[in-house]
Amino acid sequence: MAFIKRNLPGRYLLLTDCLSIIVSYILAACIRYSEITRYWYYNTFGWVLVFMVVLYSAVFVAFDTYKEFSRRGYFDEFAEVCKLNTILSLSVTAFLFLTQEGAAFSRLFFLLFFLLNIVITYTIRQYFKWLLLGVYKKCRSNSKIMIVTTFHQAEEVLNRINNENTWEYVATYLTILDRDMVGKRILGVPVKANENNMFEVARQETLDGVFIHLPSDYPVTFQLEEAINQFKNMGVDVSLSIHIFGLKLSEQNIQNMSGYHVLTFNNRVFNEYHLHIKRLIDILGGLVGCILTVLLGIFIAPAIVIESPGPVFFSQTRVGKNGRRFRIYKFRSMCMGAEEKKVQLLAQNEISGQMFKLTHDPRITKVGNFLRKTSLDEFPQFFNVLKGDMSLVGTRPPTEEEFLQYEGRHKRRLALNCGLTGLWQVSGRSDIKDFEEVVNMDLKYIDNWSLRMDLKIILKTIYVVLFARGSR
Repeated sequence: MAFIKRNLPGRYLLLTDCLSIIVSYILAACIRYSEITRYWYYNTFGWVLVFMVVLYSAVFVAFDTYKEFSRRGYFDEFAEVCKLNTILSLSVTAFLFLTQEGAAFSRLFFLLFFLLNIVITYTIRQYFKWLLLGVYKKCRSNSKIMIVTTFHQAEEVLNRINNENTWEYVATYLTILDRDMVGKRILGVPVKANENNMFEVARQETLDGVFIHLPSDYPVTFQLEEAINQFKNMGVDVSLSIHIFGLKLSEQNIQNMSGYHVLTFNNRVFNEYHLHIKRLIDILGGLVGCILTVLLGIFIAPAIVIESPGPVFFSQTRVGKNGRRFRIYKFRSMCMGAEEKKVQLLAQNEISGQMFKLTHDPRITKVGNFLRKTSLDEFPQFFNVLKGDMSLVGTRPPTEEEFLQYEGRHKRRLALNCGLTGLWQVSGRSDIKDFEEVVNMDLKYIDNWSLRMDLKIILKTIYVVLFARGSR
């Protein structure tokens, strides 16, 4: 998925502007007529508001008002708001004149409405901008990018990115190709890699995208095409400054990044609307799951503590989307000190590769064995789903120990949010003995992902859990 989500904030901005229109309209009616209920259904009062919202949406799109939103100053933003409201005012006036419905409204009402709308829209826009640039840009959900460039161009690239104030991504670290600067910083951004170790660093770091900006005469010793393919195999999007030519690579599109024209290479571009629906389903499912977890916990917690004194919940650092670390929660199904005892059991691992699974694990308690067979131990992960660390459906999040053993191509299984259940769990779950088979199924899920596939997996999961097929 492209790490520059250009259309998403524009939709949110349009939504806030439309809400401002509704609030301003109601306030103006209350001030002018004192009793909005009396006038709401009078003549054209209700549907004129609907007309204004639709009209404003068309004006918003036609003038592409979001285009420079993050770079506009206070005065420029105020001028933009006044311009949009002037266009809206003239359009509504012309419409009411042509339809001869203007007599239903007083001029004072419209004056109040447009003055209120300018003030409210401008205020909310400033808050929205602060939210994007001051909060979202610093949170864990925004896109983390690595910049691959040369020493002499690093400052120019960072300055341009900082001056653009783009909220969608943040440069987390640099790869300097023409000299070894690992451990140093350029304009506060750490240099973590060079040409020799950039793939190894990318494999272990949280990374959503790579931006490559090189001089057109950079030595051909750097295998650009191979580098792009290696990053793509990790599930990482690659944006390349467009002045570098001669590449024969698929799945590319031209975008703008902080003023640079770039080619962006993807393995798969996901539909943003479908991803929003997926997140909405996660929130609803997470809420229901959290309620069930609390109710089940009333009975499960005493049973866990009576058999094996200690905490009710087990938490562990896992690796999620594109390398993000988070704490996963489960009902404890093992004895205390289970992680330390794992070292003694590694030789008995039943899965070949970067996973650990043991059918008759001596660390599992009797209560824990029941919880695992019924999958009740997984219920606290609904809190992870609600937080956004996980999804209802996705790939299972690996431990940090497993993740650090990954090859670059394995990281692509983390290109989407990890999930409570997934394709390989409903296709055999613990009966699968080969990690590569797990990876292949996870990549099949990512490459063919759709809301319909998620629904099928959820239904299959319910069947698998109810009949305890393959769960150990």
